[in-house]
Amino acid sequence: MQRQANALVGTLREFINQPDYPTLVLGCDDAAVALPNRTLLSFSQEDEDHYFLLFPNPCPSAAEYVEAIAQALATQLETLNAELVRRQVEPLPPWPLEVQDSRYPPAQRLQAAIEHAGKHLPGPDEIVWGLLPSEIGDPQGFKALVAPLLAPETVPQWMDRHRFIVRDYLPAALIIPELYQAKNDRVLVMELNFSNESAERELHATALDKSLGPDDRVFAFFQLAAIDFAYKRFPDALEKYGACFNYYDGKGVKALASLCLRGAGDTMMYAGRPLDALKFFQQSIALSLQDGNLTTLQQGLHSAGSLSMELGKNEDAEGYFKHSSDVSGKLCNPWTKCDALEKMGEAQWRLGKVGEARESWVTGKDLAKQFGDTDHVNSMLDRLIAMHRISNRPREAAAYEQEKAQLAAAAAKTTPATGASRGA
Repeated sequence: MQRQANALVGTLREFINQPDYPTLVLGCDDAAVALPNRTLLSFSQEDEDHYFLLFPNPCPSAAEYVEAIAQALATQLETLNAELVRRQVEPLPPWPLEVQDSRYPPAQRLQAAIEHAGKHLPGPDEIVWGLLPSEIGDPQGFKALVAPLLAPETVPQWMDRHRFIVRDYLPAALIIPELYQAKNDRVLVMELNFSNESAERELHATALDKSLGPDDRVFAFFQLAAIDFAYKRFPDALEKYGACFNYYDGKGVKALASLCLRGAGDTMMYAGRPLDALKFFQQSIALSLQDGNLTTLQQGLHSAGSLSMELGKNEDAEGYFKHSSDVSGKLCNPWTKCDALEKMGEAQWRLGKVGEARESWVTGKDLAKQFGDTDHVNSMLDRLIAMHRISNRPREAAAYEQEKAQLAAAAAKTTPATGASRGA
């Protein structure tokens, strides 16, 4: 697996930097697709010469996948424009109607987003699109969605500034066989096939290979810890996470050391030792604060808050989720912020802080509506309805019930129909 992983990293780097091919198709199953998605995410954090637009979310249908892309692009544009305004630079124009309106066909919406990004993102830097959904519920629909990116005849001009990394669904590939049959020499292909048994054997070999550097060997050990955890070999997982933590902490690699502590915390939690798990999560938080790493800090706060709630430590949970909400705001991540606000409200409700719980849920609900997070909107509306019923405030409960009904009706009107045509 390590050799295949290294080959994948090299292939992705070379593809992004070459000028001749616009699209790389990766054939992989749901387990293997996590690796290229993680690799592209790491590229995006260290590569200042390219724009990265990555969409690893599930694809239950082409229409739902493009809708998620459109919502993410709207959020990213809002963040970018805020930064441009801060620098006293003219903000970018909004996404066109074709991108925002779900009545347009999915492939048309995606192409409109690509053309708009290519025209308006500052500078000449290439734009890397990661279209690698973690699950594909509609392989035929996804194939139709990305068909224009496969350059069936020639490479159109609107693709010039872009690099597309597209998934084909294994084991039942649809895209790659047709590329071979059509002898399409304008698109590159790579197939990933990682079996659990061979992966584990190769990781063991890497960890024990004294000819390799310590970073490679310890990282293989870290991956083995995750495999042990997945197979519920909890003592083995804890031992490996501990060894990896000692190595990374000793080298001052705080972000990976924090991940080891969170891994140990998850291991103890699923092993039925929640108090030990909480100690590991607290140590992870302390290490992230030292390192100033907001991403690992938010993850540690969320884990500690969730476990504190399960243990009945509601005051502690309220504090963890408040900090998680604040950190999520600094990360411009409305989804984790909504989650933290909802859970903070639950902790406050358990503590009898009815007014504060209501404020948390209303704030979270309104933020979720702003970013199209319907799951959190409905969940917090349900909490507000129940709260006001229990508090014998039927008028307020009815108002929230009406709000929920209106949202459901609006969603029904905008749900894309099969074969929807271009709409006004």
